[in-house]
Amino acid sequence: MKLYVVRHGETDSNVKGIVSGVQDEGINKNGIKQAQAINQKLEGVKFVAVYVSPMARAVETAEIVVPEYKYNVDSRISERELGDLKGYAISELWKNPLWNSLDVCRTPEGAETFLAGYQRVKDFMGELKKKYRKDDKILIVTHSFVSRCIWSVATGIMDMEVHKSFVHKNDEVKVFEW
Repeated sequence: MKLYVVRHGETDSNVKGIVSGVQDEGINKNGIKQAQAINQKLEGVKFVAVYVSPMARAVETAEIVVPEYKYNVDSRISERELGDLKGYAISELWKNPLWNSLDVCRTPEGAETFLAGYQRVKDFMGELKKKYRKDDKILIVTHSFVSRCIWSVATGIMDMEVHKSFVHKNDEVKVFEW
């Protein structure tokens, strides 16, 4: 199957370069324009299902990208919990070796590590594989972290140095074979 993964539209936190995690934040004016552009990019694509993170920024984006679809809200594709690391610059978090740990689920600050996020996204993707056919197209409106986890599950890439190069922009659609 093909998974069309859309990162939510831009937020004020994105502009500032800080991570907001599960803090609920809507998209800004530019984020609305980005979602409208994605709507145009996906024109003519027929999805058998649409899944959306419960975060306001993802829901708002989905309502603009595919207003004609009823969507499924799934917490497994929500942004990662940041614990005490909320509000840090993303560039600082990449310096924290536990942030992307493949050994522990939480950092001492209570942040969800890559391992924990990977496991919940892998569970979500496993359910999709059982529920849908191989030629189905599914839209997922989510967050950069979840997109990286989807990419990792789909490709089997678990090298954190390679992961540092993975970027999912707010106005971008990534398509993964699953």
